[in-house]
Amino acid sequence: MAASQVPGEKISIRTGETAKAEDRDLLWNDSPERDRPPQRSWKQKCASYVLALRPWSFSASLTPVALGSALAYRSQGVLDPRLLVGCAVAVLAVHGAGNLVNTYYDFSKGIDHKKSDDRTLVDRILEPQDVVRFGVFLYTLGCVCAACLYSLSPLKLEHLALIYFGGLSSSFLYTGDVSHKMPTVT
Repeated sequence: MAASQVPGEKISIRTGETAKAEDRDLLWNDSPERDRPPQRSWKQKCASYVLALRPWSFSASLTPVALGSALAYRSQGVLDPRLLVGCAVAVLAVHGAGNLVNTYYDFSKGIDHKKSDDRTLVDRILEPQDVVRFGVFLYTLGCVCAACLYSLSPLKLEHLALIYFGGLSSSFLYTGDVSHKMPTVT
């Protein structure tokens, strides 16, 4: 038990505030105040955005970047760090945006619930419009990085566009099309 916590208090993880036993009924009932998201500091909001990206899954995207960089170094004998960083940022931006699209569509279709792994929107850690805006920002960042890669890379535009927009559309369509994840009716 924390030094400032007294018996009969619960600590709210989202707000960091404590609630006494007599206040619990007011905090955890179906009141209009419960419909409003809790006010959080800028630091907590940033942490919420990072967790919504599901960064533990980024190794699946960074591994091909590292492998491609190793193959490029082996065949050319030199590695341009600007290309490596630009490619890594583009891949992470598209991967993170795909995760946000998945979060949004699963919530809007009723697939995510209190027992789901991703409860970013269910628990109102972020609002749906926040998730959409951040996803658009990340897709835009990925496009800017792809444009930078085009200016730095000897790769033809057709090949770069095929690789990048193939990945971008796959990240959106796979997670946005939830027809394969429809809830079962029992």
